[in-house]
Amino acid sequence: MVRSLDMQQVLLQSNAVERVQQVQQQQTDVQQRHFGAQLAGEKRELREKVKDLEETEKVMLREEEERGKKEKKPEENSAKKKKDSVAAPSTDEHSGKVDIRV
Repeated sequence: MVRSLDMQQVLLQSNAVERVQQVQQQQTDVQQRHFGAQLAGEKRELREKVKDLEETEKVMLREEEERGKKEKKPEENSAKKKKDSVAAPSTDEHSGKVDIRV
């Protein structure tokens, strides 16, 4: 059996309990939003890193191509001279290989 004094105490505390429950629910919502914001920030950082890597790779490829072009120019001139002076290829009867001298 519930006495009237006990019932009054329950009613007075029910308001406080309701507030506590609301705060707990809001806290979980805030934690979820915060976690979502952190994930979004990490994804953004990863995308930027990937873009930076792609850009650096493109720059590196361009530099390599430029170096290759600079190196090929002297090689092309020497290769043309060698092609003019190359003798006919000789064949080896024993192994069936072709010896090409450049």
